[in-house]
Amino acid sequence: MKRRNFIKNIAHASAVAPFMLNGVPMKAFGTQAAPYQLNGEYDHRKLVLIELHGGNDGLNMLIPIPQYSQYESLRSNIAIPNSGARKYIQLDSTLPFNQRIGLHPDMGALKALYEEGKVRIVQSVGYENVNKSHFRGRDIWMMGGNYDEYKTSGWIGRYLDNIFPDYPDAYPTTEMPDPLGLEIGNVVSLGFHREEGIPAALANNDPANFNTLISGLGSGAPANIPANNYGDELQHIIDLYANANQYAAQLELRYNAGANYAVYPGAGVQEYVGPTDPDIVVNPLAWQLQTVARLINGGCQTKVYMVRLNGFDTHNAQAIQDNTTYGYHAALLYHLSTAVKAFMDDLAASGKDEEVVACTFSEFGRRPYSNSNHGTDHGTAAPMLVFGKAVEPGVIGDVDLSNLDSTGNLTVQTDYRQVFGTLLVDWLDAGSETIEAVEFEDFVHPLLLLINNQYHTTTSTEPPEEEDFEGINIYPNPVQYSLYGELYSEVAQTIQTQIIDTTGRLVRADEFDLNEGNNTISLDIYTLPAGTYFLKLAQKNNRKIMGVKKFTKR
Repeated sequence: MKRRNFIKNIAHASAVAPFMLNGVPMKAFGTQAAPYQLNGEYDHRKLVLIELHGGNDGLNMLIPIPQYSQYESLRSNIAIPNSGARKYIQLDSTLPFNQRIGLHPDMGALKALYEEGKVRIVQSVGYENVNKSHFRGRDIWMMGGNYDEYKTSGWIGRYLDNIFPDYPDAYPTTEMPDPLGLEIGNVVSLGFHREEGIPAALANNDPANFNTLISGLGSGAPANIPANNYGDELQHIIDLYANANQYAAQLELRYNAGANYAVYPGAGVQEYVGPTDPDIVVNPLAWQLQTVARLINGGCQTKVYMVRLNGFDTHNAQAIQDNTTYGYHAALLYHLSTAVKAFMDDLAASGKDEEVVACTFSEFGRRPYSNSNHGTDHGTAAPMLVFGKAVEPGVIGDVDLSNLDSTGNLTVQTDYRQVFGTLLVDWLDAGSETIEAVEFEDFVHPLLLLINNQYHTTTSTEPPEEEDFEGINIYPNPVQYSLYGELYSEVAQTIQTQIIDTTGRLVRADEFDLNEGNNTISLDIYTLPAGTYFLKLAQKNNRKIMGVKKFTKR
């Protein structure tokens, strides 16, 4: 076989090591980069990524209550009502007015998790010049780059490369016997690719015995490995197969040692009862999270897991014509919230809930305008949801239907790399060297307040220094309810304000449109805990800092 076709076939077979676990196809990831020792204070922590594949419509997931009339006028044929038996569920009436959200009526399970203090919402997430292609957009999120970058590695792979060097030769070890990362499903993800090395596959098609492996090398490894680049790549593939065999056996032990302690939605259990397509009645996410939970409950030390809920490309029949609260998107949101609730309940019952944080992401959002087919087309910004006992409950950011971009789409307030970077630093204890290796160093200043202060890692971060630019005045200071800012602008422009706490973490972000000349802005901050904060003002178009002011919340 030609070298190019051989490598292509291996890569297309899988970027990792797929096999069956409890009937679920999985992939085990390793990295090429002294072995990592699991003896640190935070080494037990794990991150579970939940991909909402297809481009989730954040506006029908999280209805902007203060802008309801505008929301309804933009999408009257799919809008969730604000009255009646199937009205939206208000998330939290104590949030600042601009951040108040109505949950889709089928997300009652998420409301219950929020009331347990286990949900953090980040609104309007994306990146500069959001790409609206599924393939390219997904690659950008997976590689952890800009819209115009083409990386061959993913941000998760670079993270694992840095903290688990010398794979595969040094692994598995007594300290790290499990795969470094696991993806459930059949789709190869760029996110776990490394800078160097060819990914390899192992397969197991017998769910009763997933330690029975099918070699992807046909009749076996070649007897003579050529001393060239091709030979190096071939040897690496062979090494990965050998390690994958050990990982499959190890995961079988973990799975058999584990158990589930919550009832998960499935066939005949918490099926979606509203009118929708038959293929989405049974929850397709729950069994993936159930498997992850059982592995974790069985002692699996894998650091990063990825699961996937497909179907969010809702151009047509997102909602049914006669009742906009039902339909395909409604079923997906029901499945997401009920599956995550069961997953979190499972971990709480097993005592593993302080080890796991989960996070959703989608390659892009949908347009604010609905189309004539009772659906929505590809858009830009979308919310990310962070789950877990360790999260800081609440909301970061908002959506602004009065300030759409030049294409009529939502404006991006938070870069996706700031969310992932914060989770690496504050949850997985990534230091500056690791963040640099992941290539997120430009997106962790400031960190977001995603993780509750008591769960922050020992990694320190600094608040901004006060910069007293002329023409900016804030009052009253100290403040209890509303903070006002007076500032002069030479041109009409949009600015972003950030409220940063004394640990250097972003508590809140807002945007304001300034007129040419004198302006007054107002921030409703009565829900902030008492303490010292910094108000940072920056031009949105170039992020140029206009000033940093220190204030005290009483």
